[in-house]
Amino acid sequence: MSKHSRRSFVRTVGALGGTGTIVSLAGCTGNSGSGGETNIIIGSVFPSGHVINDMATDWADTVAEETSQRVSIIIEPAFGGESEVMEQTRIGSIGGNIIGSKWVIDYDPTNFWVESPFVFDGWEQQRRAFESDYLDDGRQRLREEGNQRLVGPPIYRGFRHTSGNSAFETPEDIEGVNIRVPDLSPWVNMWQGIGASPTTVAFDELYSSLQQGVVDAQENPAQTVLSASIYEVQSHYTLTKHLASTGWFTLNEDVFSGLSENDQSVVEDTLTQDIEDLSESISESESAAINELESLGMTIVEPDSDAWLSAAEEPLQAQFDETWEPSLEEVRNI
Repeated sequence: MSKHSRRSFVRTVGALGGTGTIVSLAGCTGNSGSGGETNIIIGSVFPSGHVINDMATDWADTVAEETSQRVSIIIEPAFGGESEVMEQTRIGSIGGNIIGSKWVIDYDPTNFWVESPFVFDGWEQQRRAFESDYLDDGRQRLREEGNQRLVGPPIYRGFRHTSGNSAFETPEDIEGVNIRVPDLSPWVNMWQGIGASPTTVAFDELYSSLQQGVVDAQENPAQTVLSASIYEVQSHYTLTKHLASTGWFTLNEDVFSGLSENDQSVVEDTLTQDIEDLSESISESESAAINELESLGMTIVEPDSDAWLSAAEEPLQAQFDETWEPSLEEVRNI
């Protein structure tokens, strides 16, 4: 396997959030060219210049090189939201997508604990959970009902922490605080159970909502807080480390199965290596991002982790009892 230019994406770790507007592209599924080539358009929910898109572009170059141009991949950034790109991939309008965790929500909701706050003690446990047989049915439903398959491991996008205009050293500090969370009911339930007052706000409205006082706090990885200039409208960043964000590649099932076994291996093996390299780079960049937020005026707060975990235990247990398939004890033993 050639070393290609995969190291180039490590040079800058950029913004880690946001979506764009869907664009219309004709004939952008996995089409075979006159010489037997397969041309694949992959729609990304991440904006142009995003580190994941940069990595994906390098990966596409490698695939073209190692398949002697039999497989040509084009990454289209800001192609739409997760629902749009997954539907376009399902019907074959595009050949694949780069998304967050929506595939779990849509195809394996009883196992959405794998992407919920305060469940895991660290990234390695969360990654093991994604690789466990708990999610086998969801991966199969994604293939059978969504006509697409996951390719490569999850991308580690950084731990989510909590910002506000005061420190949240203990859960008591966030009681009644209007915190912005994504529109995910398990997340809303968790923050509400801890004592906060969660409000769902679209990411592209987050800055103005904080600026205008529509919400008073939010939670996101350090790179997102940095790239979205949240430090301009929030004074404190509390390292609650309540969940690692992930990213995923999927390919249309018909497109993938239309590749030769050798080309399938090239696509999967090179992507796996690039994702592992990128995830390591993002992990190494987190401390630098937090230091930069501090240099820009944010107060970095080390919370009472035991107090936070204790406060999360009751709502977390309720969520497992009422909605999710395995027990909390089983998940904690992964």
